[in-house]
Amino acid sequence: MPKESGSDRLTENQENYVLELIKGKSQREAYRIAYPNCKAADNIVDVKASNLLNLDKVRVRFEELQGRIRKKAEKGAVATAEEVLEELTNIALGRKEYPTHDMFGNEFKKKTTVNERLKALELLGKHHKAFTDNVNLNHQGAIQIVDDIE
Repeated sequence: MPKESGSDRLTENQENYVLELIKGKSQREAYRIAYPNCKAADNIVDVKASNLLNLDKVRVRFEELQGRIRKKAEKGAVATAEEVLEELTNIALGRKEYPTHDMFGNEFKKKTTVNERLKALELLGKHHKAFTDNVNLNHQGAIQIVDDIE
């Protein structure tokens, strides 16, 4: 069970430790930076660093900052459904030119190909349920089968 020390606020050293972890430092490195006067051997520092991260208030602060970073990264990295549909529409209708490279590595812009436009149209059609492979076979009444093969 993690132990708590007094206040719910982190000390300056604890905050520095968390910030160094967020920067990607190992627990040992973060501890040595946050507690520069600690001259203990690495195995002792490892235990101290682990115990520090096990304190509820330190772990909560670490998870809070990690969550903010993850949210910010996801926000910039993941396209919204609206953005995807807009880009598919641009491709399908040939509205934009896209960067590409020739065999010498020179960059130039080109319109989408017919195949690229057809694929985008197909994806848009599926999104709008414009196509259907389902055939409704619900029928009320009698079915008569005529054998007229001779």
